[in-house]
Amino acid sequence: MKNLFLVIVFVFSSVLTMAEEEWQLVWSDEFDYEGAPSSENWTALEGYLGFNQELQRYTSDLRNASVGNGLLRIEAHIDRVPYARFKEIKETLKSFGGDYKQLSNQEVTSARLVSAGKREFSNAKVEVRARFSDARGTWPAIWLLGDESKRPWPDCGEIDIMEHVGYDPNIIHSSVHTQNYNFRERNHSSKKTKVRSVEDFHIYGVEWSEDRLEFSLDGEVYHVLERGDRDDANWPFTASDKYHLILNIAVGGSWGGLEGLRKSASVLPYWMEIDYVRVYENLDH
Repeated sequence: MKNLFLVIVFVFSSVLTMAEEEWQLVWSDEFDYEGAPSSENWTALEGYLGFNQELQRYTSDLRNASVGNGLLRIEAHIDRVPYARFKEIKETLKSFGGDYKQLSNQEVTSARLVSAGKREFSNAKVEVRARFSDARGTWPAIWLLGDESKRPWPDCGEIDIMEHVGYDPNIIHSSVHTQNYNFRERNHSSKKTKVRSVEDFHIYGVEWSEDRLEFSLDGEVYHVLERGDRDDANWPFTASDKYHLILNIAVGGSWGGLEGLRKSASVLPYWMEIDYVRVYENLDH
């Protein structure tokens, strides 16, 4: 079905009306292959990145991110490790404020896939069909980040298409962070909405233009942010601002770990499944 979708999009794009061809597919990953995530589209970051006091070490292992049966599956594992190894983990987590006390001779591994340097876009519509486990301590996210090599965060801009924290069942959040409007200042634009179950597939989307961002759930817009009188520094979402996509599961941290971790065998490993990623741009403007 996904291959049929792509054929239809490309074959009939030339005969669509102006209204229908406003958004044209420029990139997708339908995950219709087997093995590691496509190196043409994704890089798997590695190591403890130290963001938001999270507990996971990101890896490029197939155990943490693999493709099969038409899906990308990201898993976060919590494994027992020798005490000597845990001492190293503890010191690493302490260096950036990670709450190592939530672990007991354990290591957390996960995956963070980024399209940076491979698939980047601006003034686009992004849709991701996904589902994920609803377990306390998880923090899955689907988001866009600007070019940090040109401007450090938050000046580069961040668009959170979907975030979920496991202690808040079936609630999803969308947010925007810029130079003077971000979570550190506690004044960023953010909105939440409820789904029947995050463990069912939903389409998480954002559509953005020169002066407007619209976030949607299953095609229904629930969060709108307009540029208004924001200057360029606080609206880094113009046609010249390129963004890349990030898919990851964080564990614990300043938000995801507020109410601890549920580590029972019945919920491990934590997981997220992606059916497809589709990016559209307005090629007529």
